[in-house]
Amino acid sequence: MSRWRDLPSLSALRAFDATARSGSFAGAGRVLNVTHAAVTQAVRGLEADLGMPLVRRTGRTVSLTEAGERLARALDEGFGTVAAGITALREAEARRVVRVTTTTFIAETHVMPRLPDFWAKHPGVEVALSPTPSKVELARDGFDMAIRALSDGWTEPQGEEIRPLARIPLLAVCAPSLIAGRRMDLQALPWIVGEDSPWDNEQLGATGIDPARLNRVQVGSPHLEMSACRQGLGAMLATEIICRADLEAGRLVRLPLADLPEVTYAAVLPSGPRRPAVEAFADWLATIF
Repeated sequence: MSRWRDLPSLSALRAFDATARSGSFAGAGRVLNVTHAAVTQAVRGLEADLGMPLVRRTGRTVSLTEAGERLARALDEGFGTVAAGITALREAEARRVVRVTTTTFIAETHVMPRLPDFWAKHPGVEVALSPTPSKVELARDGFDMAIRALSDGWTEPQGEEIRPLARIPLLAVCAPSLIAGRRMDLQALPWIVGEDSPWDNEQLGATGIDPARLNRVQVGSPHLEMSACRQGLGAMLATEIICRADLEAGRLVRLPLADLPEVTYAAVLPSGPRRPAVEAFADWLATIF
């Protein structure tokens, strides 16, 4: 049975609590941001509901009856317990780690090197990055957000909110050593593209390279592909944001492969209310892409 069934309305109890604290209907109205007449009516309604007087008007102030004193003490204790519980809940949520899923490449090359900037602006907010090549269900798996690369034609899935961050070109890259002294035959190059990478195969096919005749290099894990590419084991497809530092440092070079698309990087969040820390991290992401 609901404990609220036999209680007066919460708004009437709040009006009386504010009146008892401030000592006047006008003061209570300022606290509650309503007119003093509204407070007066609420308190009179509470007295009628309880069948007993709670306050006595004395000029512009009010004093409490014996029953009013007892109720004021009970409300002070009850509302104080509620306020303390809500404060504790908010503090616990503020301390809870922001869990973010993304790819190893994005985590290592773009987000982690910039995290000190986020922590300087939001001290005390912990962030845990969980790199994985697989798409996870955010709400089910307990993640606050994902950073994903979306192909053209993406739609917002039910139960998720997508916040685009940037449009980034897809590039074909390799180590300089891989093409040194070699005739530029992109079909003949070794490619770090797995058999189970239909999207990469589709993008290469759109450029004129035949995926069925690729000289594929298998490195066993998507986490090792960029490292293998830097070591000259093969060419690969990567978004510019992932290989930007390697291109600038000369560890990788761009191959002349036309007709590669752009992708949309986005922060993906579960729909519904979310913590300020999660909003802060999502807003910060928009500044680094």
